[in-house]
Amino acid sequence: MGKPQENTVSAVLTLFHSAKVPNMDQVGALFADGAVYQPLVPRGTPKNGRAAIVAELSSQFSRYSSCRCEVLAMASTDKHVFTERRDHVTMRNGRTLFSSVNAVFELDSEDRIVAWREYWDAADVARLLDITADQIHQRMSEGQS
Repeated sequence: MGKPQENTVSAVLTLFHSAKVPNMDQVGALFADGAVYQPLVPRGTPKNGRAAIVAELSSQFSRYSSCRCEVLAMASTDKHVFTERRDHVTMRNGRTLFSSVNAVFELDSEDRIVAWREYWDAADVARLLDITADQIHQRMSEGQS
């Protein structure tokens, strides 16, 4: 159940996390035109539409020199994929950190992503970056993740 949907989610995570510079055209092609991405639930501002999602993901990646996604668990239905993962990030300043992330993906009948919601501990990430949780929330709301 949900294997094609899992393949789409695996593809977007692999494309985004395994390259020195992700091919954002390939990433964007996995999203439906009217897709929504919320990079931090509940306080992050949803990004609406493929172009806005690609812009947000590009902004995120601009802060890393590398990022590796370690999928710990994946479960699916014919319309939803749930992932538990650990993202290992090397920041531009050389500092390495990881965060634990749960994400829910919704897919359409063509197995394109129509919604992606990420849940992670903003206070933990803020601690790792030596900033406040409010600063993380502000960045996510302004599209400066």
